[in-house]
Amino acid sequence: MIFDKDMWAKIGKGFFVKDCTIGFEDGRLGFLLVAENDAGHRDEAWETRLVAVKLELPVDRRFFVRTGDNLGSSTLSSAWTPNQSEFVMVDTSRRVWSYKPKEYKGSEAPIPFDSKGHHYGSAVAKVVRVGTTAYALGSPFRIFQRIKGQQWKEITGIPIPAAFVSGDRKKIIDAVGDSAFHDLAGFADSDMYAVGDAGTVWHFDGKRWQQIPFPTNVPLYTVACGENGDVYMTDIRGNLWKGGGAKWSLLCEMDQSLPFKDAAWFNGRLWCANDYGMYVLEGEKLVAAHTARIDPIPNEVALHSHRIDVSPDGKQMLVCGGDGAALHDGKKWNLLFSGMSLGD
Repeated sequence: MIFDKDMWAKIGKGFFVKDCTIGFEDGRLGFLLVAENDAGHRDEAWETRLVAVKLELPVDRRFFVRTGDNLGSSTLSSAWTPNQSEFVMVDTSRRVWSYKPKEYKGSEAPIPFDSKGHHYGSAVAKVVRVGTTAYALGSPFRIFQRIKGQQWKEITGIPIPAAFVSGDRKKIIDAVGDSAFHDLAGFADSDMYAVGDAGTVWHFDGKRWQQIPFPTNVPLYTVACGENGDVYMTDIRGNLWKGGGAKWSLLCEMDQSLPFKDAAWFNGRLWCANDYGMYVLEGEKLVAAHTARIDPIPNEVALHSHRIDVSPDGKQMLVCGGDGAALHDGKKWNLLFSGMSLGD
């Protein structure tokens, strides 16, 4: 395991692993930790930690830890060269933490958004990586691209919904809860899909963004790009849709009470995860990954499989959740750490 008991007691004990990312070079990993609490809600005042790992170093020098209590409801990703080489974490209020070894670490200015005339600010729902580039996405149907110099560039090819410039308070309030992007994925930087509320799907072809029709108006929460040009999306109930362009069909009904948080294509299969655990597509059905007919994941990995990140080259998949994480190298699983094994 990447922690010994002493380092776990200093860094991970009393925290749950909320998010994870495969870092910008071999042997680097990132984790977002949030303090455990008996309260029913995880408020933004709870202690948050960005933990960056360099596996090749001795355990006493392996970890960079940034701690604070001012970054709630955040998610984590990493940018890779040639665009960037950094870990980046963003919360709903667009506040940013970043870490690039030997260059910078800590808080940055919030992601800029000019709300003049819109009567509403922008909230970030998720940070993702497409190819080697990191993006922050959220409302009102906004995407921000991470660029060099610790800067962000707002994608302007997607219009802000008309309700936000109407001046009608009721229309604005109604639109607030119905205008967020929840995920972004692509075959390349020039072939990306953004999905969100009200069955909203936008596609980027390398030159322009275009909204494409979708056969449901329920919120879409994940998108993943598979083989042969197939795109997979899941909605608020976990139902799985498959297609591309203007052609989509319902592949699998799930009827879950929680949407999936992540979806990814890895080792020729679609994987989806949320607080219930990780699922894999077999035939035309999503099944719990530890019960799969082909290469079921070990039970000790299933316990920690609530978020997913796949490296840009598609060779590794990292999962995390609870008090642990595991890494698949394309051949086998490696349990990186589990608080149950590292505790007293």
